Amino acid sequence: MSLFNVCTWWSAQCSDLDENYDVASLLCARFGLEDQEKDYIVVGTHAGHLSIYYPSYEVDATGNTYGYRATDLLLEQQGNSPILGVYAGRFTAHSSKENSNQLAVLHPYMVVIYNVQFIGGVAEHGAQLSLQQLHAYRFNRTAFALCKGRFGKVKGREFFCVVHLDGALTFYEQDGITYECKFPGHRALPTPIVYCERTDSFFRLASAWNLECFTYQDLSHSSINKSHYQSIWSICLGEEPTARLITVIFSESSKLFIYENANIIWAAHIKHEPPVAIQRSNLNGLTGALVTLGPCGQLRIGYLGTDPYVFQVPPLNVQELSFTEAQKKLQELEQEIKEATDIQNMETINQKAYEDMNLSFTINAGVKAEADLLLLEDIPVNVALKELPVSTGQLRWYAKEALSEMQIVFNMPEGIRCSQDTVTYVNIKGDTSETLELEFFVAELLHFHTSKVEVVVSFISMKGVPRVVQKADFLPLNMFFKLKQPQKAASIKLTYIINSKVEESPKLCDYFSEFISWENESQSLGLVLLTTVDENFEEIVTIVSGKNSNRLRLQSDVLETFPLVLERLVYKTLEAENQTLGPRKATLKGQINPNADYITAAAFIPVQPILHRIDIHHETQENIRKQTLELDELWQRFKELQRRLQEKVEDEPKEILVLQIEENYDHLIAEGDKLMEMRKDELKQRCDLTCALTVAKFIISTLKIEEKLVNIISSVLTTPCEDWTELSWEESMSAGIDMLHHYGPLSSTKTNNQHSMIDSNTNAEKSFDYKRFRRNFAILFERIIRLASNDQQLAEVQIVEATVPKSSKAEIVDQSSKDMANMHEILNVQPMTLATAAVKRLKPYQRSCTLEAVEDDDEEEATEDEEDLRTMGYKKHYGCKEINKENNDATPWVNEDFKLPESDELFNDLGIWW
Repeated sequence: MSLFNVCTWWSAQCSDLDENYDVASLLCARFGLEDQEKDYIVVGTHAGHLSIYYPSYEVDATGNTYGYRATDLLLEQQGNSPILGVYAGRFTAHSSKENSNQLAVLHPYMVVIYNVQFIGGVAEHGAQLSLQQLHAYRFNRTAFALCKGRFGKVKGREFFCVVHLDGALTFYEQDGITYECKFPGHRALPTPIVYCERTDSFFRLASAWNLECFTYQDLSHSSINKSHYQSIWSICLGEEPTARLITVIFSESSKLFIYENANIIWAAHIKHEPPVAIQRSNLNGLTGALVTLGPCGQLRIGYLGTDPYVFQVPPLNVQELSFTEAQKKLQELEQEIKEATDIQNMETINQKAYEDMNLSFTINAGVKAEADLLLLEDIPVNVALKELPVSTGQLRWYAKEALSEMQIVFNMPEGIRCSQDTVTYVNIKGDTSETLELEFFVAELLHFHTSKVEVVVSFISMKGVPRVVQKADFLPLNMFFKLKQPQKAASIKLTYIINSKVEESPKLCDYFSEFISWENESQSLGLVLLTTVDENFEEIVTIVSGKNSNRLRLQSDVLETFPLVLERLVYKTLEAENQTLGPRKATLKGQINPNADYITAAAFIPVQPILHRIDIHHETQENIRKQTLELDELWQRFKELQRRLQEKVEDEPKEILVLQIEENYDHLIAEGDKLMEMRKDELKQRCDLTCALTVAKFIISTLKIEEKLVNIISSVLTTPCEDWTELSWEESMSAGIDMLHHYGPLSSTKTNNQHSMIDSNTNAEKSFDYKRFRRNFAILFERIIRLASNDQQLAEVQIVEATVPKSSKAEIVDQSSKDMANMHEILNVQPMTLATAAVKRLKPYQRSCTLEAVEDDDEEEATEDEEDLRTMGYKKHYGCKEINKENNDATPWVNEDFKLPESDELFNDLGIWW
């Protein structure tokens, strides 16, 4: 097979220069106007232009043809309706000549039949053509294509059929008879149909690429409403080619291919753009010409010549790579990017975004008793039976300028749902506002680590600039808790000191106004969680405030009850001081956490409860992995049994194999249900783990340690916890915890540089070591507590050194009665007999040790109280080191001259009465 060029014999440009041409816009036909005439070329466009060409063939003295001449255009007119197709045939019975044809022009809502008349030329401008309208057939449906032929094997005339966009057919006969029909099936796509005169049938290509054949008799006896006929035969294209079929195909790469059946017999190259329509025509001086119509009206006539197509590979512009030039271009590109995005002016950009989109989001403090019935449709039964409270809110947005698109998304904790899902707006006009009424309700019985609800509004301006605006608010606590009698004893106790500017002690009504009114001066509050699964076990948290001090204590037996209360306590305290909780850039090196100036937590983290949640979560993950592997084995076994069943010969027995398949299928379903239950437990345990980490983050964020260290730890302990298919939460956290264990202020001081370096080669080969991860996690919390305790001890030592004179031996300071009264007030104990030992004098704001002594509520066990004092900071090395160093006879306790306060006195100060 050789590849040649298609030689151009004649070409012309049609009157319409736009892309208004398709496959039905070209027609090559004869109208019987004169003897020995050749084909006329008719071109119709979607803009209504109609042109008729009659290419001439004249040779000059040198043997070359003239090509296109002005006299080749015989007719050109502009219509009002688009032309969908042009067709030629004997469409009228009043024609006197047997070989005369009429021109049919298809418009969207009518077909017009014209008689082509020849007007001889009497001057140099040559001959012309004119059109005489004979008939105009109008229809109600939009037309798609037209098919003509001698329907019913009539002689001397032709009928035509119009295919509409809905797949219906309208037949027109010359006697004025019209009827409609429709192809069988629910839906018929509009496709061109072809009439076969030999079998008096129509061929149609269905949507499934099946060629279907329908007889004219079936179509003529059917109607739009009744189409019970079926195709007489159908065949899938390409299955059984039995006839000799020559096809000419033009490709988008300007190639022409001629196929005989499925074999290519010729190929040629087109020098111009690919055509949209092609016809084979017989012209003066050229038989079997290829007439092509371009997308913009380029009309060309060509033939398959032997002009070889020479393809030359363009030379490659290979230049040596210069590192200096590449670096220079890279810097120029980076400079353009910096100029396009002004990072230094981000505050102005964000402020402009909030001005363009004014957003107001509030959540009401009150709750409703029950939710609407529409909201409870997708809620599980066990949640709906609890009749949990529902919170309401309001979101109002105002668009100052016109927006192309806007989307509103609500970010809520796991288990909380909103009555409004994601809301999307398109083409928003300027100065537009809308208010959305929202309802928030509990959809699953889980432990929630936060009550914060964020509204994220992302919008795109008309210029295509994207911006994001967000607002946040908190759900009321009475949506999750209700009042309960305070607990006297609990296993987990957290102590906070509120360093408020106001000298008054903190009141519970300032933080928990949903449960305590302003008139009530109660010093204790008990809350029970409403979203517990076990009805027989109540999860209660107790909040106690000091009567004459600025301390608060939270205690509970369940760690998951703390996050919501701690969130309210910390945020309310910082909000009163115009502060925000979150990572901030430290202005000075070694700057202490500024949150501790307003609210300070005792150096205590419930390490064991947190590790217990991590153990349960890790065990569940391992069980899920084992269950998944078992399901894969069962699934492989199931496919193997099915394969063996298909390979069985019909004569062999199959009962045993069928029983094995059924047994394997039942086992597969049972194990799948077990995996679903594990997934539900995984969600609950993941929420519990998130609550435990949130408690640790709240405690660390209010410790008196370096601010940079707080930011690093908070970024490592990310919440909420997430598990992935290939990676669990423990594995994703291992790298960060390992890094904190080896580097920075939390690293071990005993290890040298060689042991502290992480060997990446060995770690990459080994699998995840959970024991090491758990050990590093526990050591991390212990080091944080030790670091916070050392900072507190250092502050106390500096205070003592400022008050005690520098001497070789400790001197007894003679205190006045007023100073002793002040000391009793600080320690909250009754005055006792003063001994001769040295007493360190504390400043009034150092009061963190008195409440921490209350770690056990059993007043009969003195040994337990002594053990609590040992663990909470009353040891000798926490006091003045100079005094303790010189006083060899001193006892192990700093406060040896004072007796332990009784429980009645301590709880009277805390507001709890037995």
